[in-house]
Amino acid sequence: AVVSTQSGHYGRGKSKELSDLSLKVIINICGDLSVSALAIIDNKGITRVSSPSGRSVFQVTGSNSNVYTCLKDELYCNCLSFENSVILKKSHAFCKHLLAVHIASALGKSEEVSESDAYVKKLLMFETAHKHV
Repeated sequence: AVVSTQSGHYGRGKSKELSDLSLKVIINICGDLSVSALAIIDNKGITRVSSPSGRSVFQVTGSNSNVYTCLKDELYCNCLSFENSVILKKSHAFCKHLLAVHIASALGKSEEVSESDAYVKKLLMFETAHKHV
């Protein structure tokens, strides 16, 4: 579960705990979106792909096993929910994938992989839609 410390190679350094209070705040603010985001984290669906030049993107495996590319600092995800709910309707601040990226980053619960600059460039251009394991 997200509220407990994970061990192993998942995350940068040691994983942190999500307190009960923090969990309640996230759920109260983000509603059902937070439950979906936390499930993605529990399923270890967040991978940070970095290149030698320092570029990085997040690959997020959603509940339907599709893999989406998220840009954490730019607040962007290439899923349809982000396009519809965030950009067009402006009914949400983020999609579940982007919320999961932010929570996982804060807790140190993203898998870390290094790839070539060319590979990360393709991800940034949204030319590939598969998770690198």
